[in-house]
Amino acid sequence: MTSGSRINYIIRFYLDIFSLALLYFLTKIVIGVPDNSIQSLTVQIIIIISLISWYISAFVFQLYLDISIISFSQELINFFKVVLIHLLILAFVLFMISNDFKSYRPLIIFYNLGIIIFIPIQKYLYRVVAAFVRKQYKFEKKIIIVGSKFSEALSKSSSLSNNDLRYKILGIIEDEQNGFSNEKYLGNITQLSTVLKEMEVDEVMLALPVAETKKINEAISVCEKAQTRVSILADMNNYGTAVLKATNYAGFPVVNIRQYPLDDLENKFFKRVFDIIFSTLFLIFIFSWLFPIIAVLIKLTSKGPIFFKQHRWGLYNEKIDCLKFRTMYVGSPQLNDDGEYLHTSKNDQRVTSIGKILRKTSFDELPQFLNVLAGTMSIVGPRPHPVPLSIEAKAQIQNYMLRHLVKPGTSGWAQVNGSRGEVQSPQEMQRRVNFDIWYIENWSFGLDFQIIFQTIINMIKGDEKAY
Repeated sequence: MTSGSRINYIIRFYLDIFSLALLYFLTKIVIGVPDNSIQSLTVQIIIIISLISWYISAFVFQLYLDISIISFSQELINFFKVVLIHLLILAFVLFMISNDFKSYRPLIIFYNLGIIIFIPIQKYLYRVVAAFVRKQYKFEKKIIIVGSKFSEALSKSSSLSNNDLRYKILGIIEDEQNGFSNEKYLGNITQLSTVLKEMEVDEVMLALPVAETKKINEAISVCEKAQTRVSILADMNNYGTAVLKATNYAGFPVVNIRQYPLDDLENKFFKRVFDIIFSTLFLIFIFSWLFPIIAVLIKLTSKGPIFFKQHRWGLYNEKIDCLKFRTMYVGSPQLNDDGEYLHTSKNDQRVTSIGKILRKTSFDELPQFLNVLAGTMSIVGPRPHPVPLSIEAKAQIQNYMLRHLVKPGTSGWAQVNGSRGEVQSPQEMQRRVNFDIWYIENWSFGLDFQIIFQTIINMIKGDEKAY
């Protein structure tokens, strides 16, 4: 763990410990537990058990991963797991040591409710402050790349980003210069040790072919002797992004390149049950009163129907009628003069005044919960694209058609990771597809809940690419 990450970890951990202690004693005062009794002793034991169980649970569920690596919604998913285990441990211990468990239930319940309400706010504010500090000091992780496997693509940009993590590429180390500019080329692999001594390097990324095992081992050895973090850049998109699994056929080991959890009938069944329950509750408690308001606003601002129905590709490329609130003027062109699909762009003249708001908040997608209830879509999955766009993309984008191995969703992994809105290049579409394939290969209910939560957060704060 780097010094910055270690400081980050310590601050967040002790903030949580302080918050837990404060919340506990505030809850104790509100509940009114007497100070001079056997109960008082038990109450003091509870806070000790609370802090110990929190530490253990946080360690198990990796609550204090570097916030530059995980998003706020991912952190909250881990947080809720920790709270659940924390509550269960507290209840179990109290049940075992106390003869009057019922009298402590209000304390335990209100204490954990306070945790659920207060600590997420504290964590969000910490992220805001940390982002401000990072921006002021312009923190960047300095890296060098060994090898040329991905160097050409990486060297085109001086920095990479993953959430709040920023990389600055100091240069490339390779046996041959291969056309790299002088400021990027740092020398051949035998000079790696010298480079690490002369330059301030936070991390070395190995981009060597798998066949060059000797060079990889030598580079790792040099980095470890120099106490420099080393990572291996692996391009697995050609073979699948999930964990490779081996099976045995007639005595021969066979590696399955791609794994699809939703091929399992049990997973498929429970995902469908969840879709029905979630969409039904949404349509009853939210859509029922929100629909008339949006419908009136659409009618007042432009002529035409309330809903917009568009053909898209669903499961196994079957055409589905995807429902949306109409956000464009009736008769707006969908294709340009060359027959290519017209993406919605910023300040698009086809979009109505209320349509801009609906798109910005993603409220235009809400009717798709009717698609979910009907079974043509899922709550979470790859976003369905208009048919003309799919026809264009399938000929240009690697693995594009694999996204149709599952039902399309109202929101997806690509969207919550910033890949939404106008597609301005094939590279952007490939990035979006890569996210979709990763979701399909790594599906779990936990991932679905994370995407739902992250989608809600994005709807509240707005998305600059939503137009």
